[in-house]
Amino acid sequence: MKITNTSCLVIAILLSSINLFSQANKGIISGKVTNSSSSNNEEIIGAVVQIEGTGIGTVTDFEGKYNLSAAPGSYNLLFNYTGFKSVKLPVVVQAGNIVYADNAMEEEKTALNEVVIVQKVQKSSSVSMLLMRKNATVVSDGVSAEMIRKTPDRNVSDVLKRVTGASIQEGKFAVIRGMNDRYNAGYLDNVLLPSTEADRKAFSFDIVPANLIDNLQILKTGSADMVGDFGGGIIKINTKSVPERLTQNISIGGQLISNTTFADFKQFNSYSGENFNIISDKRELPNLDNTSLKTVSSFPTTAEKERLVAGSKLFTHDWENKTISAPLNLRFSYGLGFPIKISDTKKIGMILALNYSDTRKTNSGEVSSFDGSGQVSAFKDEIYQRNTSEGAILNVNYIGEKFQINSRNLFNSNFDRNSVFRTGIANITDQIEVNNIANYNNFNRLTNHVFSVKKTFGENLFTVNASVNYSNVRRKTPDYKIASYSKTPDTENFGLSLGDFFNTSSGKFFADLNEHVYGANFDISKSFKDKLKSSIKLGGFYQMRDRDFYGRSFVYHGVPSADTKFNPASDLAADKIGVNQLFLVEKTSDDVGYYQGEADLSAAFILVDQIWFKNVKASYGFRYEDLALKVSNDRMDEDIAEINKPAYLPSMNLNYVFTEKMNLRAAYFGSVNRPEFRELAPFAFYVFDKNAEIRGNKNLKVAKIDNFDLRYEFYPTGLQLFSVGTFYKRIINPVEYSIDITQPSTTFTFQNEKSADVYGLEFEARKNLGFIAKYKQLQYLNFFCNVAMTKSKLNFLEGTKSKQNRPLQGQSPYIFNGGLSYDNVETGWAGTVTINRSGRRIAYVGVDPKFGETRQDIFEAPRTVIDVQLAKTIKKFNLKLTFSDLLRQDQMFYQDANQNGHYDASGDRKMFIYNTGWQTTLSVSHNF
Repeated sequence: MKITNTSCLVIAILLSSINLFSQANKGIISGKVTNSSSSNNEEIIGAVVQIEGTGIGTVTDFEGKYNLSAAPGSYNLLFNYTGFKSVKLPVVVQAGNIVYADNAMEEEKTALNEVVIVQKVQKSSSVSMLLMRKNATVVSDGVSAEMIRKTPDRNVSDVLKRVTGASIQEGKFAVIRGMNDRYNAGYLDNVLLPSTEADRKAFSFDIVPANLIDNLQILKTGSADMVGDFGGGIIKINTKSVPERLTQNISIGGQLISNTTFADFKQFNSYSGENFNIISDKRELPNLDNTSLKTVSSFPTTAEKERLVAGSKLFTHDWENKTISAPLNLRFSYGLGFPIKISDTKKIGMILALNYSDTRKTNSGEVSSFDGSGQVSAFKDEIYQRNTSEGAILNVNYIGEKFQINSRNLFNSNFDRNSVFRTGIANITDQIEVNNIANYNNFNRLTNHVFSVKKTFGENLFTVNASVNYSNVRRKTPDYKIASYSKTPDTENFGLSLGDFFNTSSGKFFADLNEHVYGANFDISKSFKDKLKSSIKLGGFYQMRDRDFYGRSFVYHGVPSADTKFNPASDLAADKIGVNQLFLVEKTSDDVGYYQGEADLSAAFILVDQIWFKNVKASYGFRYEDLALKVSNDRMDEDIAEINKPAYLPSMNLNYVFTEKMNLRAAYFGSVNRPEFRELAPFAFYVFDKNAEIRGNKNLKVAKIDNFDLRYEFYPTGLQLFSVGTFYKRIINPVEYSIDITQPSTTFTFQNEKSADVYGLEFEARKNLGFIAKYKQLQYLNFFCNVAMTKSKLNFLEGTKSKQNRPLQGQSPYIFNGGLSYDNVETGWAGTVTINRSGRRIAYVGVDPKFGETRQDIFEAPRTVIDVQLAKTIKKFNLKLTFSDLLRQDQMFYQDANQNGHYDASGDRKMFIYNTGWQTTLSVSHNF
C-alpha cells in the first residue's frame, strides 16, 4: 500500500523541553521509519513518534525521518501510523549525543485513532544546530546559544568570530570568506537588515546582545528564496523562542579591564537620562535655518557678526571634563518566558528578555601620516570610552493544529561617549605641536518588528507563509566637538587654533541618519508524492527603504581671549561668544552635507526540491530581483545617483548523502553586490581617530558574482564533526574601500575594479576526547577548530594605479579559530579556552609605490586573541568567570614600505595603533 494516510498525517509542533536560560545539555533521538512489508523498505511519511509520558513528539518527514530532543535519561519511543502495528522501542539519551533509532513497522488492518501533537523545533542546543546544518539544502555554518554561553561573547560580532571563515573588522563588521562587510547580508528573525553606518555599507553587529539570540547561522551558498545581494555569506540571527514551561532568569555581572578599572578616567559631562541612552537636548543641534551661521564674505561686517553670535548662542558650550576613578563595568539581564495552554492542540506563548550594560574602557593609540619626504605627523591618543547599551525582545506566538501566528519584536540602543586627548606633531618639518581635545559621541538605535503567519492544508503537503515587517535604524552624532591648540618653535604657549576646516581647527559637528524599512514576504509550497518526492516553493518579496541624512559642521572664528588657559572649558565657554570674541560659522556645503535615499527592492522566485537517484538531494531555482535606488539632495533639488538594474539569479544546491552521517555538497549560484546610499553620496565625514575623511562616489556600479562550492561533511556522533570544503568566486566590478589620491589630505572613498577571483579552502573539526579510555575525565573534554585559507587576485581597470596582483581589500590569507571545552553536568563544572587569529589584510587600498605615491595600501596586522571561561552550576545558580583578550596585542595598521610581505618595526610605516587592556568578568545568574 502507498505509505501516506490523511487520517493520520498531522502537523507536529514539538513542545520545547529546553529551559531557554538553563545550562543543562540535551541529547537528540534521530531515526527513520520504514514499511517492513514492502519489498524495498519504503519510507513511511507522517508516522507519529512520541517519547512516552513526556508529551514530546513529532512526525516523520517525506523521507521517513524524524528528530527529537530530550534531557539525558532512559525512555520508551512510541511509533504509530494508521494501518500499522504500534511499536514501543527503548532508548537511552546522553547529553550532547545523538542516539539513532530506526524502526520498520508492520502493516495491520486495525486503524489507529488520529493523534495530534504540538511541535516546536528546539534550535538553541549545539546538537540541534548540527542537525540543522546537516539537513540544510545550502552550505552553512552556525553557533548555538548553548555554545555562546560557553564563551565570553557579549554581542553578535563576538559570536561571528567563532564561525568557520568569519572574522571581524573594527570590532563590529563581518568579513566572511575574505569578503569584507559590504559583501555580506544580514537577517534578523527572517527580516533583511539595512546598513547601520553613516559612512559605509555595513551592519554593526555589536549592537545585538549575544544573550538575546537562540542561534546564528551563516549561509555560504545562495538559494532562490533568499536575497541575492551577497558574496561572502548571509548572516541569519534568530532571537529566543517561547519555552514549553514557565522560565525566569536574572543575571548580574561585574567586569574589570586591566588598564581602566579603578584607574584615572577622563570624561566630559553627561546629562540626565543618558545612562539609559536618552540623548539630552543639550547635545542636539539647535533649530537653525540653512543660512543662520553662513558667512557672505571673508571679513564679516558688524551686522553679520551679530547674526553669527546670535546663532552661536543657541548652542550648548559645555566643555567641562573631569577625571574620576573608573568603577567596575556593569552587566544585567533578565528573562521571562511562559506558555498558556488553550487546548490539547492550541497554545499561546510569550518570551521577554531585557539586557543592560555600562562599560568604560581606555585605549591608547598612535596616529601618523607620511609623504614623499618621510613622516609628516605623529600623534599619541588617549581615548576614554564609555558605552551604555540596552536591549529588549518581546516575542509572542500562537500555535494551533495547522495554523501559527508569530510576533517578534526587538529593540536595542547603544550610546558611545568618547573623550580623546591627542598630543604630538602636526608638521614635523616645521615642528608644529598640537594638543587637541575631542568629545566624540555616537548613538545607535535599532528596532525590528515582524508579524508572520503560517497555514498548512490537507495532509500538510501544502503550506502558506506570509509576513510583514518594519525596522528603523537611527544613528546620531550629537555635538561632536574638537578644541585644537597648537604652537610653533617660536611661541612659548599653545594657542587656540581657528580656521575654515573642522578637521584642522576647533569646532562642532552634528550628524543624523534616520532610515525606515518596510517589508513583506509571501510564499506557498506544495509537496508531491511522486518518485522524486518533489516540492515546489513560489514566493515574492518586497522591501521599501527611506533614508534621510545630514551632517553639518561649524568652526570657531573671531578673536580668542588674550588669556587663553589651554582649557576649552574656559577658552570656549558661553561667555567667550561675542561680536569681538568668538562665534561659530557653518562650513557645511549644500551639495555634500545632505542626502536622501529611496530604494524599492522587489523579488519573485521559484524553488524546487527533489530526491535524485535516492541519494541526491537537489534544490534548484531562479530568483528575479529588481532594484530602484535613488540618492538625492533636496537642498540642491537634484538627483545625485540612481540605480535601476534587474538581476537574474539562478541557483543549484546538490547534496549526495552517502550515509546518515556523511554528505558531499556541491553548489552554484549567481549573486550581486549593490552600492549603498552612503557609498553613492558625495558627503565627506571626518574620522578623528584616523585623522582622515570618508567620501562617497556617485559613479559606483553594481558588482556581479558567480559562486561555486564543494564540501564534504562527516558527523560521527553527538557534537563531533569533520568537514572540508573549497570555493571559488568570480566578481565583475568589485567595490573596494580605497585611498582617494585626488584629495590633498588623507581621504578614503569607494571604487570599482575590473574583476576579481577569490579561491578558498575551509576545514572544521570537533572531537570528543573520550576515546582516550585511560583518562575518564577526557569524556567531558571536546576539541574544536576551524581554519579558512583564502586567496584572491584583482584585475584592474586601465589607468588604475593600484598595486598589481594584490588581494581583495579585507581578505586574510588565513583565519583560525580553535579551543577546548570541558562540561561535566554531574559536577556542574564547565570551562572553555578559545583562540582566534587572522592573517594580515588590506584595510584601505592605496597606490602602487612604483608611481612615486606615498599613499600606499594600509594593512591590518595579524592579532591573536585568547579567551578563557570557567563556570560552576550550584542548584539553580550559575557562576561564570571569564578572561578576554589575555594577550592584549596591539591592533595595528601599517604601510608595508619595504614591500617584504610582513610588518617590520624598522622599515614599515605605522599609520594607526590601538591598545586596550585584558578583561575579566564575574557574573552570577539564577534560574527560578
